[in-house]
Amino acid sequence: MHIPNSLFFIKSPLRKLVSDSNTHSGLRVFIAMAMTFIPALNDDLFPVFFSQNPLQISLSLCLGVMASGIVETDDNSKNRGKFIATIVLCFFVASSSVEILMPYPIFFTVGLFTSSFAFMMLAALGGDYSKIGFGSLLIAIYTMIGYQGNIAWYEQSLLLSIGVLWYGLFSLIWNFYDPFNSLREQLAQLFFSLSRYQEQKSALFNEQEGSSKQGVFTVRQLLAIKNVAIMARFEQSKRIIQTRFEVEKHNKELIHLNGYYFVAEQIHERICASQYLYSQLETNFKQSQILEGFHQLLMQISSDCYQLGMAINEKKTYQHSRRLKWTIKALADQLHLLQQKQEFNNKNHGAMQALQAIYDNIAGVNDLLKCVSQNKHTEGAAFIGESPQIKESIYRKLKKSITNRTPVFKHAIRISTSLSVAYILQHQLALPQGFWLLLTVLFVCQPSFSETRKRLIQRTIGTLLGIAFGYPILMLVDGTLTQIILLVISAFFFFSYMRTNYALGVIFITLFVVFLFNLLTGTGVDILPPRIAETLLGSALSMLAITFIFPDWQFLRFPSLVNQLVELSSRYFKQVGDQYQYGRSENNNYRSTRFDTFKSDATLTTAWQSMLFEPRSKQRLKKEVSTLVNRCDALVAYIAALASHRHKLDNFENNHELQNLIAVTGKQISLAYNPTTLDKQAIDESIQAFKNYKCDLSGDCLLIVEQLRLITFTALDIQVLLQKVNFNDKQIN
Repeated sequence: MHIPNSLFFIKSPLRKLVSDSNTHSGLRVFIAMAMTFIPALNDDLFPVFFSQNPLQISLSLCLGVMASGIVETDDNSKNRGKFIATIVLCFFVASSSVEILMPYPIFFTVGLFTSSFAFMMLAALGGDYSKIGFGSLLIAIYTMIGYQGNIAWYEQSLLLSIGVLWYGLFSLIWNFYDPFNSLREQLAQLFFSLSRYQEQKSALFNEQEGSSKQGVFTVRQLLAIKNVAIMARFEQSKRIIQTRFEVEKHNKELIHLNGYYFVAEQIHERICASQYLYSQLETNFKQSQILEGFHQLLMQISSDCYQLGMAINEKKTYQHSRRLKWTIKALADQLHLLQQKQEFNNKNHGAMQALQAIYDNIAGVNDLLKCVSQNKHTEGAAFIGESPQIKESIYRKLKKSITNRTPVFKHAIRISTSLSVAYILQHQLALPQGFWLLLTVLFVCQPSFSETRKRLIQRTIGTLLGIAFGYPILMLVDGTLTQIILLVISAFFFFSYMRTNYALGVIFITLFVVFLFNLLTGTGVDILPPRIAETLLGSALSMLAITFIFPDWQFLRFPSLVNQLVELSSRYFKQVGDQYQYGRSENNNYRSTRFDTFKSDATLTTAWQSMLFEPRSKQRLKKEVSTLVNRCDALVAYIAALASHRHKLDNFENNHELQNLIAVTGKQISLAYNPTTLDKQAIDESIQAFKNYKCDLSGDCLLIVEQLRLITFTALDIQVLLQKVNFNDKQIN
């Protein structure tokens, strides 16, 4: 009896505390922030350097810890040290600028616009620079929170910077004792995602979903969405491995974890593969129970992938399931009996061969899991290097990005304009807590309309619930120590949920700010109504910015995204074809091409999902675009199936028929790049080629031909759809 996979995803609180990186992040902030309140407990600490009272000093340090925790990067110790030094310097400059310009509204507005633009443009240099820019703006707004005109300009800035430095050093020490915790968790989450994908794919062998084209189409859409989560985990795991490899290439644990990544890549390629039109399988084998056997096998493979993820996360040895071994053997026997029956009746040879190919592919996943249980997964698992890139100076990168065609430039203009307008509104309307307006804009305004809309909803709901909880708590709690404890606990939960459940995280950050203000001014209850009003106003500003300032509607991105995917698919197909001639290989060039292709497929799916959150007027040709995204995903899946079975074919050099067919398929993929007119002659030649050669081949070659046929006709579908879909700006204005 199969245990539902969803039951495996329940974690005990103790297990989560030990293994979850988000909980680790919350715990780090909890300890570091708690220690910043030492000055509040000791009146003699820092008496010479600062004029503020001990509690105000502690709260400033606390805000520095908060800002540092939000922009924390997961890198090797060497790069972490550089990052900490950089953010301390940038944060001090940003905070000092606020202190100096705050009394002069006009200069402050000009400085806010230019500095916001400059900081957001840092994203053009890479992810870490993006965090530096965001964090600098965040610390500037935090400086506004604690601004006091009667103290030296450097005092608040210095305290915030000390808080940033303290958390950075504390985090560095924390990670020194377990440098691979985040990598283990990312790999575990990767296998959990692979597990969910296989659980969903098992629906293709159900009578309900697998018996109709619409059912298969729906399942394919769900699989494409799950592939987005898989590629996000792959990308994060890959980045961590690469950064650790720079300084610890001979570390045994890193080599061991890299082996898991290597296995995950191969499992992903196999489970994404499509060998046949699944709706026809139900038609051909509806009288047999064989498809239910495939359904159960995929569910058990899914369960084992989850168990492997758990083993990685908990530093345990993965045990290959005995039940899975039995199911693999039983299904092989049933498949053999069915094959004999089909041969006796002389029918369904093509479907039977496809079914055997599907079994062989799933058995390949089982072999990979056995390899892990035998601790052989590190064999041949080279570290995957970064894709070769032309090195450019910082100046050239920034210069290339300063154009209204780049997303970084557009977002920098939106943020700088929105923050400036927010400050003008705060100043003109004399809003006493107007910094919330700026904070809301900074957190809600995202690079895309769909992400901004999601953040708006999450921020609003989280704020309202946070205030609903905060009001009665403030009525019941009065002591300073109790409020400090609740403030630190709120920070812990904020960081525990910030990346996984933003709306829940906002509840706790709202409580954090309420306690902070009550400790600073004793007016925590009074700021609750302004918090609601300014959150709503900031959200409205963000929506106006993303709608009218360089709007990036997803519909306009589809031509380039489809073109990129088809071009990468062509490279992927060529490398797979070469390995049928020279032999199977998992070299870095092949792995990089495969990764880029699947990543491009996930990007296209993400754009489609984002489009559904945009205004209806910007969703023209929705049905056609949906079909196009589905066909592009199918193209990658068919190439992945060809890749899953790749091996050196005997006498390939003399098999001119197969070579010609591979060339014909490659040509059809290349014609889908940006077809202006359909090449009817090439289409006719492709169709005729499959008619002529299909019956002349047998065995492995026939299986390859069937897969080539699926790839070719899917590429033709993409060409036809691109002709129908007119990606013209006029249609969506």
